[in-house]
Amino acid sequence: MSASEKRYPRESFTKKLIRMCQRLDECSVRIITHKDIYGEFTGEITITSMWVVGSYARGAITCGDLDMVIGVQTKGALPSTRVWARSFFGAPSLVRYYPGDPTENASGVPFSEAVLIWSGIGCDWKAAMASIKPDPNAGRASRETDAIPLRDEQLRTYNDEYHAAVDMQRDGLWEWEFVEIRKQVLIPTPSEAAAEDEKYFARCAPLMGRKSRELIPAIIKLMREREPFGSWSSANSHRSEFRCGGSHLHLGRPALPIRFFDYTPWAHQLILVPHISARGPNGAWIIRRGPEHPDRKALEGKHAYYLMTSGQPDTITYFGPSIYWPPTGIELLGSRDEAQELAAEFTDEDDFEAPEIGRAEGMDLLSLFGLVDIVEVSGEQLALTYPGSSYLETDIATLDELIALLPSSCTQPFEDEEDVNRETKKSANVGLDA
Repeated sequence: MSASEKRYPRESFTKKLIRMCQRLDECSVRIITHKDIYGEFTGEITITSMWVVGSYARGAITCGDLDMVIGVQTKGALPSTRVWARSFFGAPSLVRYYPGDPTENASGVPFSEAVLIWSGIGCDWKAAMASIKPDPNAGRASRETDAIPLRDEQLRTYNDEYHAAVDMQRDGLWEWEFVEIRKQVLIPTPSEAAAEDEKYFARCAPLMGRKSRELIPAIIKLMREREPFGSWSSANSHRSEFRCGGSHLHLGRPALPIRFFDYTPWAHQLILVPHISARGPNGAWIIRRGPEHPDRKALEGKHAYYLMTSGQPDTITYFGPSIYWPPTGIELLGSRDEAQELAAEFTDEDDFEAPEIGRAEGMDLLSLFGLVDIVEVSGEQLALTYPGSSYLETDIATLDELIALLPSSCTQPFEDEEDVNRETKKSANVGLDA
């Protein structure tokens, strides 16, 4: 993350720190009234001390932000840090506040480099600031959370979710990559006839915020590469959450759902795309199940055959008199012989292009599940989404139920040399995790 994060001259933060001390000299006790969903509350907040920490405290010539630890005493209801900090200091950009002291504070990290700047009205904060000598060799301290490619402020996290994500990656439950979004990617690619994804976002754009609309060209280009056969839809009826095939995208200031894959068995990746900012990093954080995730382990050795046309998996559309949005499905077969028999039925029909036979194994199966609402295996139909559930009039199946129906490669070896070649190459239509 630190490599793509923009940094600013130390002097710009010195000015902010001076102004913060001046405001505390003017008033270090405030009565703040705030509202939330439960009502209106009033509390008294006293700032007793203020430390500067982070790269500024170490004397760095350039800094990504100004980290402040604030000692506070409260009477009555306490509003959020953002609310009371704005009341005391206004809204200086790139300043972060952590209530507590250098040893225990809201960041969850002890700061050994902390420098006490303000300790009460009349204190010599100018001398305290002058005691920090600029050091060309000082820089940003490494942290465990540096493994995450986005800043905490770019995400909507609660409690210890930011640190929990690091633990998930360390333990092999998650793996991820970061795709940087550069300025040129934000420029729409002109075309004579609008593609389906462009038509979809032309309908969605009026409902989206300005900053989310700026991301549309980038996510279209990303999904054309990562989900070439996926169709777009709204996720959770939210104007900044979308589904494209087996990918769930959240734009803006996305949440970090630690249990995401537990309740979205159809998804093979979660993609978080914060709004473009001057500080950055700007890009798409793509999260997948890691090698130790139970779903990934359960899929090891599982395989299925399916029909495809021009490299695209063939899907089934289910129509009915009362269906407003027809669900789609895919038929998965246990052997190449079964797939060839099914392909022969279509080959005999007039005007049908002879289907190709595809094979997916392990995690590549998830890329197939994400394309449809219903999966048919061994004559059984399982619903993966609400439209599929409504059509079949059954509950949405769990991934465990679906995996239990899939054949295992360990009990059925590859049937011919073509299967071996397909497994080695991992057909492009399902190899989206590369």
